[in-house]
Amino acid sequence: MIKLENFLKKYGFIILVLGFKFNVLGFFFYVESLETAYLLEFAGQDKIEKLESKRQLYDAIVNSVLILDAAIVLFLIYYGIRKALK
Repeated sequence: MIKLENFLKKYGFIILVLGFKFNVLGFFFYVESLETAYLLEFAGQDKIEKLESKRQLYDAIVNSVLILDAAIVLFLIYYGIRKALK
């Protein structure tokens, strides 16, 4: 089994870069979600369904980014406590 310390030494920077890119993508979808919500106020009845489905997709992506970020923070807290107790 691969030890966590060796894995983080080897691939830590790559994981950090991918996490940053994922957060930037989440921010992009958050902005798109705000624009879609703004357009819903002025859209005609025929475009409302399309914009609503687009908004729900963007909200789901933003929520998944927030959940992943929370999981990463909890993991870092666990890892820090584990290292401090050794």
